[in-house]
Amino acid sequence: MKVPACQLDVVALSGAPSWEPWLSAEEASRASAMEHPVLRARFVVSRGLRRKVLAGLLRRDPAELAFIEEPGEKPRLRSSLGIDFNLSHAGDHVALVTGRGAVGVDLEEIRPVRTMTALAARYFHPDESAAWRSRPATEQKEAFFLLWAAREAAMKCAGTGLARGLALTCIDPAIMESETACGRVGAQELVVRRADAPAGYVLVTATAAV
Repeated sequence: MKVPACQLDVVALSGAPSWEPWLSAEEASRASAMEHPVLRARFVVSRGLRRKVLAGLLRRDPAELAFIEEPGEKPRLRSSLGIDFNLSHAGDHVALVTGRGAVGVDLEEIRPVRTMTALAARYFHPDESAAWRSRPATEQKEAFFLLWAAREAAMKCAGTGLARGLALTCIDPAIMESETACGRVGAQELVVRRADAPAGYVLVTATAAV
C-alpha cells in the first residue's frame, strides 16, 4: 500500500448532501438531530470526507472504519496501519489532511479582528510576534491568520492541543514569506507548509521533520 506523505482535500459545505451516503448509521442519526444548518453541514462533510478518503487509502469499506474520539485529543483511526489524519473547518469549507506519520492542518478565514495586536502579544511566540509587527499594516491581517494557522497545525500534528501546546510552540516567521518553514512544539521538530486555499482563507499543514 503506497500512501502519499501528505494528501490535502478542501471541500465546500454547499456539497453536504453528496457526503451523506458516506456516513455510518450512527453518524447519520447524529446529523439528522442537528437543527443548526451550518453545524449539520460541517458534521456531514467532515465525517463523510474522512470516511471516503481514508477508505480509499486503506482499501477498506468505509463502513468498517472505526474512530477513537477522546476529549482533548484529535480523532484517530482504531486500526490505522500508520495512517494519520486531521480535519479543520472555517467559514463554509472543510479541510482534511492525510498521510503516513503524524499530520496536522488548520484552515482560517481571513476576517477583521479588533484585538489583533493584543492576541499576537498573548498567544504568539515573541519571535513570531515581533516579525508580525514589523510587517506593513496592509499585510498584517493575512499574516496574523497565517501564523495562527501554522501554530494550530503544528500543535495538532504534535497532538498537544491548544491548552498544552501554546507555550511550547514556535514557528519560523519565514512562513509569512515562504511556502515552507520549520516549526517546533516542545522537543518535536516539524515542517509547516502553506497550501492553496479558497479565496479569503489561509491553509497550513504540518508534518514531522525528517
